[in-house]
Amino acid sequence: MKNRQYITLMFFLVAGSGLIAQDTTKAYNFDFNKLKPIVQVFGTASYNIFENKYEYGFGRAHLGFQYQFNKKWNAKIIIDRGRTTSVGEITVSDSLGNQLNVKNSSKEGSYYTFWLKFASLQWKVNDKLTLEGGAILQNHYITMERFWGLRYVAQTFQDLYWHTPSSDLGFIAYYKLNKTFAFDAAITNGEGPRVKQDAFGKIKMAGGLDINPTEKIQTRIFYHNRQSGIDSTATEQMLSFFIGVKPSAKFRVGAEFNYMDNVENKDLNSLGYSVYSAFKIHEKTEVFARFDRLLYEEPAIENLSVLGNGNTIMGGLSIVPVKGVKLSLNYQGWLHDDDVKPQNRIMLSMEYKI
Repeated sequence: MKNRQYITLMFFLVAGSGLIAQDTTKAYNFDFNKLKPIVQVFGTASYNIFENKYEYGFGRAHLGFQYQFNKKWNAKIIIDRGRTTSVGEITVSDSLGNQLNVKNSSKEGSYYTFWLKFASLQWKVNDKLTLEGGAILQNHYITMERFWGLRYVAQTFQDLYWHTPSSDLGFIAYYKLNKTFAFDAAITNGEGPRVKQDAFGKIKMAGGLDINPTEKIQTRIFYHNRQSGIDSTATEQMLSFFIGVKPSAKFRVGAEFNYMDNVENKDLNSLGYSVYSAFKIHEKTEVFARFDRLLYEEPAIENLSVLGNGNTIMGGLSIVPVKGVKLSLNYQGWLHDDDVKPQNRIMLSMEYKI
C-alpha cells in the first residue's frame, strides 16, 4: 500500500508541476521552473522461434525528477521497477552441527516493485571538475551504452552478461582536462543501491580514462576493483577497452573488449568482446547489427550456473515516429559453443521518454 501511495504521489507531481508553475513560479520557496520530470520506459514483446513461445515484459520504468538549484548545483531522484528483496544471510549446518553463514545477494519478490535507483546531489565546481554523491550513476559502461544508442533493444556487454548494476551508493568525480582527455574516479559500496554496506566496510574503487582525438573518434579505458564483504573470497577486478568511430552523421561503428577476474567474487574468470554498428537509411530510421563473443574458464563452467561460452547475434530496424518514442523490430539469437539448443527470438522493442 505504501508503494502505491508513493507512486501515485509521484505521478500527480509530474502531471501537476506544469500547472502549478503557471500559477506561481515559486511556492513555499520552491521554484517549479527549475524542476524537470524524468520518465523513461522500455518494453518488449518477443517470440521464441524454436519453442513457439511468446513473452512480454518491461526492461526499465524510470520515474523521477531533477531539480536545478543554480548553475552549479542540481539533484535528482529516480525510481525503477525490479525485484527489490535480497535473500540476505543464510545459516547452514554440517553433520557435526558446525554453522556457516552464507551471503546470498539474489533478488526475490515481484518483478514490478518500484525501488529507489538514483538519489544524488551534483556539484559542478567549474568547467573541468564535477563531483557527485548519493545513489549515483556508475560510469563503467555508460559510454558504450550511449554510443550503441539502442539500450531499449538490448544492454551492452557488461550489463547483459555480468549484470553489473548501473547505480551504486557512493561518490564519483569527473575531470575534463581538455577536448581530448577526461578522467573519472569513483568509490562506492560495491553492492548496488538495493543492498546495504557489508559488515566489513569493503568498497569498490573504479576509474576511467576517455581519449577522444577527434569529434569522430572516441575511446575509453576503464578498471574497477570490488572487494568482497567475506574475507575468504577473492577480489573482483574488471578491465575494459572501447573505441567508437562515426565517419559521418549517418554511420557509426563501435567495439569493446571486457575482462573480469573473479566474477561476483567467485573463482571464475570471464572475457569477451562486442562489435556493433548502425546506419541511418532515413531521417527517422536506422538499421543496426551486433555480434558478441562471451567466454568463461572451462573448469569453472562445469560447477557454476553461468550462460557459458557462445555468441550473440542481433540485427534489425529502429524507428523514431515522434520525438521521445522509439520502436524496433529485431532479431536476437544466442548460439552456444556446445551442443545446446540455440535461442532465436523475434523482438518488438519500444521506448518512450520525457
